Amino acid sequence: MSKRILILGATGRTGKHAVSFALAQGYQVVALVRNPAKILVNSEGLTIITSVPTDINDVRNAMKDCDAVISLLAPLPHGKAISIRKIDHPRILERSIYNVLDVMKEYHIKRIMILSTVGAGDSWRYNPWYVKLLARLTNFKVIFEDHNAQERLIRASGTNWTIARPVGLNESETMGTLAITYDHTPKPFRMSRKLLAKFFIDNLYSETYIHKAPMLSEI
Repeated sequence: MSKRILILGATGRTGKHAVSFALAQGYQVVALVRNPAKILVNSEGLTIITSVPTDINDVRNAMKDCDAVISLLAPLPHGKAISIRKIDHPRILERSIYNVLDVMKEYHIKRIMILSTVGAGDSWRYNPWYVKLLARLTNFKVIFEDHNAQERLIRASGTNWTIARPVGLNESETMGTLAITYDHTPKPFRMSRKLLAKFFIDNLYSETYIHKAPMLSEI
């Protein structure tokens, strides 16, 4: 029987690639999505559940019989992220991951990979100056706060977690070579969402990055 995985953020710009890669590798995929019309893939291996991860009962329903979880959730839409008009943020990542970890414990599921960003947690020092400036002037500050909150939950969870911290993401369909670092600013500071999605699917059942938070870029 093939592995059954839950993907959160499956309709997002990275999530759509992750769903395709996972199905291509023979996984059974459960996608918990707000708008199922955004799922363009048609496959017998794909189960679509319409809801939001901030509802723990729907998370419980979606995670049933799964072996692992991938969260590709984004804290804010791009337009709001770069806005200088400050917003009250509901901490979507923190609330969602809190629910996910609770249900994982109920179902005895150990493996989870989450999408974070360079600059979260102890990687703040590796952000380029212009990203730090954006965090001061725009809602990027809100993004980092939410990523920090979900990272704290994950690290204390007792799961076999991986925190992926990519650089600035683009929509290129051409994938270069993955570059990984832990102790310096990634260069160049760019990466395709397609390559990021491939990293998640390729390493979901690998032990290489368990309890690690690699910074990812593309050369």
